[in-house]
Amino acid sequence: MLMTPLSDYHVAPGRLREWTLDAAPFHEAARSAGNATPLSYNQQLHLKFFLKLMERGLGTPAWLGFGFEIPGPLDAEAFRGTVRAWAERHETLRSGFRLEGGKPERFTVDSHAVSVRDADLGDFTDGEELCGYLQERIDGAAEAFRLPSFVVETVERADSTTVVVGLDHAHADGYSVAMAVQELQDLYAAIATGETIGHDGIGSYVDFSVAERATAERIGADHPAVADWSRFVENAGGRMPRFPLDLGVAEDELVPHTMLDTWLVDAAGADAVEEICHAADGGFLAGLLAAFAIAAHQLTGARVYRTVMPMHTRSRPEWVRSVGWFIGIGPVEIDLGTARTFQDAVHGAHRSARTAMRLTRVPFLRVVELLGMERDLERSMPEFFPFVSFTDMRVVPGAQRWTEWNARTLFRMTRGNKANIWVNRTHDGVRLTARHPDTELAGISVACFTDRVRDVLHSVAKTGDYAFADPSSSPGVTA
Repeated sequence: MLMTPLSDYHVAPGRLREWTLDAAPFHEAARSAGNATPLSYNQQLHLKFFLKLMERGLGTPAWLGFGFEIPGPLDAEAFRGTVRAWAERHETLRSGFRLEGGKPERFTVDSHAVSVRDADLGDFTDGEELCGYLQERIDGAAEAFRLPSFVVETVERADSTTVVVGLDHAHADGYSVAMAVQELQDLYAAIATGETIGHDGIGSYVDFSVAERATAERIGADHPAVADWSRFVENAGGRMPRFPLDLGVAEDELVPHTMLDTWLVDAAGADAVEEICHAADGGFLAGLLAAFAIAAHQLTGARVYRTVMPMHTRSRPEWVRSVGWFIGIGPVEIDLGTARTFQDAVHGAHRSARTAMRLTRVPFLRVVELLGMERDLERSMPEFFPFVSFTDMRVVPGAQRWTEWNARTLFRMTRGNKANIWVNRTHDGVRLTARHPDTELAGISVACFTDRVRDVLHSVAKTGDYAFADPSSSPGVTA
């Protein structure tokens, strides 16, 4: 499934209808005392950013979403039941946030109180106008302190219906929205044919949040993960790492983002790279990180590559199918040392990836608190570090039918000063999406870096390895 800004998701014109949960039970629950449950650390950080940016007059939408199509005319009552069943199944969709004493709290609406409202927003004959209106509706509805903070839009036609869903990021991660395509398709088909819907075996992100916080609050400054993070920051010059090349934007400047979206290798190439990585005692992720480290070395001369990598924290069976923000952050530090080939670099990259995975077990915000880095965090909002995210989308339920369903994960372009990279492996190959500041230099730098990564992977797929020279004998970027 491709990551796509909503502005680039081409929805055929039709009748627009909006589906939301009735807000009355949310407002009633918000007024009730004693029903607060702890936020997850990701939610705490997200809401902190949101409130601070609002204070500065820099509020910007921060939602994730997904889109897909279902064949034939829409069965409105079956779809109403689908939205209701989805919210009943996933407690985070029935939760909201309120401020108590200036601090955010979470509360939850009982599943039996959920009902779904719909509104006919009219017929659209122009696709561009429809897209702009969809973005306006989702921007207004999928916001942290809205009750509820997700919305579903349908564009109905005689032969098909496009479904577009937007959720504030506090309630979902990238895997959640990718997984939800198959889930909603299944719920809709079952309800339309009168099948019984069950929710057994699917855990609550609210319960996860309570357990995560209880565990993390017992961690002290002497925990090994805190020491590892401290060394990582110290080795990076006392700050979080930056993108290897200049982006033409100041650290405290917030400029509109743009994106680069490109294939790195096709499916056969990805399989070939993975086979080489296994022979070098690593996996595909290790090979990808090795390619990043080699590209950074050739373009900058640095033999140590540092970045930050999000990884999932769905550590128990009940979390696998749950909607929520199940993501931890781990530091990646790859020292090429005496390596001169891709295969030389894979082992160190594999070791670094495993270390990062281990460190994601401690929430990043807890580490920040223990290291006394809160002020640094606030000064760098809304982006504390550039990151590289990798997901093997082939394991997501429904992945083989995404093309048939015109399925996309959707996101909103924002503002910032960092370059963030998502790499998704699908049945068609490996695709890289980079979101970066919309400056001329950033465009050149990110494209050049991506091209070098592609060159490395193509060489490995074709020849089994990639020999990299010192940067003095390799063309680079002047920044």
